[in-house]
Amino acid sequence: MQLTPMRFTTIEGTEVTVQVNSAKEAKTAIRELRHRKKEIALHRRALQRKQRAAVKERARLDRAAAQRSRRRGFFASIAKAAGALRGTKPRYDLDAIEAEINRSDETLHNLDVCIVQIEGKLLLHSA
Repeated sequence: MQLTPMRFTTIEGTEVTVQVNSAKEAKTAIRELRHRKKEIALHRRALQRKQRAAVKERARLDRAAAQRSRRRGFFASIAKAAGALRGTKPRYDLDAIEAEINRSDETLHNLDVCIVQIEGKLLLHSA
């Protein structure tokens, strides 16, 4: 996932850190965080589409495998042998997609936490 560069925020894994020295920088950092949150949410939605496709594909492959196992006869045994040699590997890795969705959820949560903390500090300093 290619994301835009940020001036005041660093994201390592799912950990989000913000380094600001003034109220003006804090406001800019909040805008950066909100922008990054939208980018990650878009990436998450794309992953969810891919996950739905992977679930459908897995179900289709399972149905096809069950149908092949019910077939009998000479041609069925040839088809089984050809299928074993060819292999039916799913296009998407469902476990990897789910792990990436979980990481994006955690990153989104951490972005929200940073936004709330910065806004709280801005409120304290402006009063």
